[in-house]
Amino acid sequence: MVEVSRKHVEKLSVTVEQKIKGEFTYWKKWVWNKDEPLVMVLANYPVTGSVMKDSLTGILIRNAIVDRGTFGGIVISNLFNAQVKWPCNKRLDEASAPDGIEELMAVTKDVDKVILATGSLSTKYEVATVRLADYIDQCKAEKQQQKLFWLLNDGGKKVHPLALRDAPWEFGPVTTIDEDTTKPEKSPVKPELKVVTNDEKMRVVKNE
Repeated sequence: MVEVSRKHVEKLSVTVEQKIKGEFTYWKKWVWNKDEPLVMVLANYPVTGSVMKDSLTGILIRNAIVDRGTFGGIVISNLFNAQVKWPCNKRLDEASAPDGIEELMAVTKDVDKVILATGSLSTKYEVATVRLADYIDQCKAEKQQQKLFWLLNDGGKKVHPLALRDAPWEFGPVTTIDEDTTKPEKSPVKPELKVVTNDEKMRVVKNE
């Protein structure tokens, strides 16, 4: 006799946090298994407002990470700390928190892997190019570069999650910011997890 699947309810507890200061949002974190490693995805702009708000980019990122089944949580950080509707160097500069890179480094030290998913923004605008290069340089200086991977399409081109939609994510190691394409690497080695204390001057909003 063939066993019939019974109707049931799936339940999962997820902790959601975001770190903000005034008009700037530094990161948003989802944790569903605190015993598993964390991954950080670096996109371009945050969703501002309530910790419950989300964007299509955030949804695509979470879906892709959950599908991989190797992480217990994700931190979505952004190259800039406020939304920019029509990017230009001046507006991007205004959306850059003075301590934004410092916050990125703190999260980087607290995760196993960092996926750079800024797409073409960091090649179109000088402010974005310089900011991403500064982050990569600091990762090199603090021996965190081995955690960094570009988000790539199947042709090896650096892309934003919106460009991939539901296509599989592929990765390539980061050596310089000038790379336009790189060889995909589907199963990079995950480094050891480290922990960094949050800056008490900033507010962490939590929803459980």
